[in-house]
Amino acid sequence: MTALIIVLIILIVFLFFLDFKLGKSRHLRNPRTIPLQETSGDYHLYKNGSALYEDLFQDIVNARHQVHILFFLVDNDYISENFLDILKSKAKEGVSVRLILDRIGGYKFNKKVRMDLKKAGVDFQFAEKPGFPYFFYRLQRRNHRKITVIDGEIGYVGGFNIGKNYIGETAKFGNWRDYHLRLRGPVVSQLHTIFLDDWYLATGQKDEASISNQEEGTHKIRIVPTDGVELEDEFDRMIQSAEHEILIGTPYFIPTQRIQLALLNALDRDVSLHIMIPMKADHPFVKEAAIPYLKEMHASGAQVHFYDAGFYHSKTIIIDGNFADIGTANFDRRSLFLNKEVNTYVYDPSFISDLKSMYFDDAADAVPFDEHWLKRRSPATRINQIIAVLLRPFL
Repeated sequence: MTALIIVLIILIVFLFFLDFKLGKSRHLRNPRTIPLQETSGDYHLYKNGSALYEDLFQDIVNARHQVHILFFLVDNDYISENFLDILKSKAKEGVSVRLILDRIGGYKFNKKVRMDLKKAGVDFQFAEKPGFPYFFYRLQRRNHRKITVIDGEIGYVGGFNIGKNYIGETAKFGNWRDYHLRLRGPVVSQLHTIFLDDWYLATGQKDEASISNQEEGTHKIRIVPTDGVELEDEFDRMIQSAEHEILIGTPYFIPTQRIQLALLNALDRDVSLHIMIPMKADHPFVKEAAIPYLKEMHASGAQVHFYDAGFYHSKTIIIDGNFADIGTANFDRRSLFLNKEVNTYVYDPSFISDLKSMYFDDAADAVPFDEHWLKRRSPATRINQIIAVLLRPFL
């Protein structure tokens, strides 16, 4: 009997492995790319969920024609209820309201919630629903984007989802650090193009993106949507372009060998490298999976910080003080190879200077990753490091 159980386990693991390999091969042959040209716009940065929600909810209330929203998840709490009530109210006014959630991220969206939205006139859809063939691989493929487009004039994009976690109202995480942008100008139509492509994949309905009648924006901006095939190239180009300084903020640091080598080469060029991740972890094994990479970075001269004044969920890369990437993509294998993501590249020196100040203010609240911290690791952390090596492709 024991031998039979072992054989069954081996068979199941093999089938999962085969499913994943075949699914990945199919994905790489048919990636969903959306090439977008550099454009312009104006932006406002949020690092606090309360301020973001205040403006986002008010912009939705003020909508005249159209509210199109995509989130990875909407939680089940009073913040989420307030958000959904606003959407239902706008739909009842005759505004076109569309809401997309990732199927796994939106697992709390039960049938009653969906029926209430439908009765109010909100058009709701799940993105990235797992199915056959390659069920296990498709289960890993998530739409991690967060996009809002209002009347084709106002756009939001960044790292925040919807829920009280993101305003620091949970004891587990405390203060939640993240970055999100409010955009105006021609860039908004590009966000709408991405949303409508995801809408088409979820529904089969093909619409043209709204054309903003706004004048050119003050700043040049580049919107970069990725589908698990382009992001490693983008990160590699950023790192190789650095001449003086690289700042990386991410909740998860699980780079590929190619990216790790690019960072080590940057250190060899005397580029100053700072990496910040959270002290707390919101998923099993992600912190332990990062330790070998961070250890090598630290030994090679990087400054590594554990943010310890809450939970650090920001996703940013700042190069030489003249380029910044703010978006939804984490510095991990899942964002690099599995998720749909969207990042925003900005080039305004004044904005980037403020962003750098925020980064180093957070670093001042951080615990250094060093030999002292490594020696004090618990036995459980050391064991989880070993397990995490096997799980890297899914982290």
